[in-house]
Amino acid sequence: MLGWKLFIRALTLITDNLLSALRVSLLPYALAVGAGLWVALSYPEWVGVPLDPENPPPQGYLLGTMGSLLVGAFASIWVSVAWHRYALLGEERAGWVPALRGDLMAGYLGRAMLTLLVAFLAALTVVVMLSVLLIPLFGPSVQLVPAAGGFFAACIVFYRIGVILPAGAAGKAMTMNEALIATKGQAQTVVVLAFLTLGVTFLLRLPLLIEDTGVVLSTLYQFVTGWIGLMLGVGTLTALYGHVVEGRPLD
Repeated sequence: MLGWKLFIRALTLITDNLLSALRVSLLPYALAVGAGLWVALSYPEWVGVPLDPENPPPQGYLLGTMGSLLVGAFASIWVSVAWHRYALLGEERAGWVPALRGDLMAGYLGRAMLTLLVAFLAALTVVVMLSVLLIPLFGPSVQLVPAAGGFFAACIVFYRIGVILPAGAAGKAMTMNEALIATKGQAQTVVVLAFLTLGVTFLLRLPLLIEDTGVVLSTLYQFVTGWIGLMLGVGTLTALYGHVVEGRPLD
């Protein structure tokens, strides 16, 4: 199954090049960890508490959380571009500071937002259509079917269009139409990729759902599992692009 092979390729790319993976990600991700820990240690009583309009958290917590999310997004894009370029071009700098390519990162952000928007619209369309067709006939008992259909649609669209991300990071920009043509007939493959990536990430985070841990430990654990999820997500897109677009072998 191609989806499984691509997932294994993304995984072995990390395990076989662990030092390189750490070189391109350790510093950016440390910035994200630091920002998250600062918020968690400054406002431990608000970590994990659902937002309640009648009992809003302090303004400092809200601003800190927003700042932490921005730092995390910046770090994720920095790591993504660096890992794409390492995997596709063999680019790696000496030392522990990955190249900060502002132009490629800005383009990556724009493409990522566009890809997510299109995937969201596809999911919304499927959810609305299935809801209109099924719920009047079968009632609320089938309301999970539209949600599942929307999820599948989002996965298919995201991965099929998402190859524009590694392409842009490698300096080989693709249009969305070119991406759709290159990934034609790969619906099953991209669904398997999405399920494997999300499934592994969920299983890694499962201990936090089962056992209550301290704020610092749980925050660090979330960042570790987040790093694995990020590297796998970027790696699967890289493997998909390399195989279906550039024709690279998976062995």
